[in-house]
Amino acid sequence: MEIRELHLKHYGKFDDHRISLQPGINIIYGKNETGKTTIHSFIRAMFFGLPRGRGRQAKADEYSLRQPWENPSYFAGSMTILEGGETYRIDRNFNREQQTCTVDNLSKAARAADGEQEIRRLFGWMNETVFCNTLFVRQARVETEEALAEELRGFLVNYDRALGMQTDVSRALQSLQKKKKEFLQKKKAEEELLEEQIGRRQAEADYVRREIDSLKERGEALSAGPSEEPGTENQEEEPKERSPKYRILTEVFLAAAALTAFAMAWLFRALRIRIFLGIFAALFLALILPVHKLLSGDEDEAKDWPKEMGEQSGAVREQLQRQEEKYQQLQNELEELYQNHVKTEGSAIEIEALNMAIDRISDLSASVFKESGGGLAQKTSEIFGCITGGRYTGVSMDGSLDIRILSRDRVLDLRELSFGTMQQVYFALRVAAGELFAKGRQFPLIFDEPFAMYDDARLAAVLRWLYRSGRQVILFTCQDRERRILEKIKAAGGASGQKKEEL
Repeated sequence: MEIRELHLKHYGKFDDHRISLQPGINIIYGKNETGKTTIHSFIRAMFFGLPRGRGRQAKADEYSLRQPWENPSYFAGSMTILEGGETYRIDRNFNREQQTCTVDNLSKAARAADGEQEIRRLFGWMNETVFCNTLFVRQARVETEEALAEELRGFLVNYDRALGMQTDVSRALQSLQKKKKEFLQKKKAEEELLEEQIGRRQAEADYVRREIDSLKERGEALSAGPSEEPGTENQEEEPKERSPKYRILTEVFLAAAALTAFAMAWLFRALRIRIFLGIFAALFLALILPVHKLLSGDEDEAKDWPKEMGEQSGAVREQLQRQEEKYQQLQNELEELYQNHVKTEGSAIEIEALNMAIDRISDLSASVFKESGGGLAQKTSEIFGCITGGRYTGVSMDGSLDIRILSRDRVLDLRELSFGTMQQVYFALRVAAGELFAKGRQFPLIFDEPFAMYDDARLAAVLRWLYRSGRQVILFTCQDRERRILEKIKAAGGASGQKKEEL
């Protein structure tokens, strides 16, 4: 199988984003927080869906993390793959209210009756647990997870046929139950802490989002000018147009009344009448200025409105920018918390793997386990020997999946190895287990920053093996050294078929 195109229609931070892939090694390069892990998650979601968690976990599950930032109700994507010489397109709507999955055979212009069933067939009936612990390596999780060990225990009893080691089934079951209990206790403590942190950040982000919406509405209202009630335009227009005329007439009337009072005061000889008329004349004159200001208020307000509107609009824009920056910062913090939660959110999958392993150990015969285990040890040894340049001759495993490394002169426990060599063992075990589950078929290897702890020599060795394997590899990285080393491999061994995609 090869993945030919990813189309993130609306997923996480991406909107109508397409990535074309080719056979061989594909490098998807981008700095931190450019969306590499989101694309990595998208591939898994296209194969196995993105179910919504329940209860407290629903606030911090993969579904919530990958919901589109804008218009979360539109949550969809598609992926084009090549399998068996035919091209297929998988389309998914991840929205929890209307989840759909369709698979179209583009070569035959036909649609599968059951999309989920068709994907399982195309994927060789490999389940999500196996996929996530062999072909699909998440960021900072290069070591095999407990789920891989338990899944392997589900059908492996003897891992090293050459040494003839037999595994006691009851001992394996006791080990599984113990590990399951320890796992649940550890996961519960980690998840409660992360969920509390995520809940606080999410509540703050929701509040800021509402503030942003309110500021946008306020900005639109300011841009529209003074609001008017429907049907009152004609009623208000006439008084505003006649306001200057009324003001002038009123001022003339007050002035005429004052002059008349002064004139009459001169006609009367009685002092009291003259004082009374003089007071009235002064009062009429004093009223001219207040009346002028009062009746001129609408005109001044109309003149001052554009200036006031501009000042308020500028203040609103500044507040909106600050709130949007704060919202983006909160989203980045949530992204980081969700990434930490991803390391613990797989509890349901891993518990399922533990239970599956217990059931299989109880039901399947030891002879089948022995044959499969020998194949795993042999394939792991081949890969490990190749990527270490023959320094180690093999890998053996007992019934508890305790790994022993065979060198030319002695047998080593994992704890005796350097951290870099241990990473190489885990890489070899993952790939070998993936090939064992694939039953002779080749599936893409999808890695998110798997080689961050490798030195250049170890990185060159593992990339050389991947290049020579001829299988499709999708490698997400924030470093440029993978590309540089692959260029040297290309120069030494011919065209490598590598492609680099930058975010």
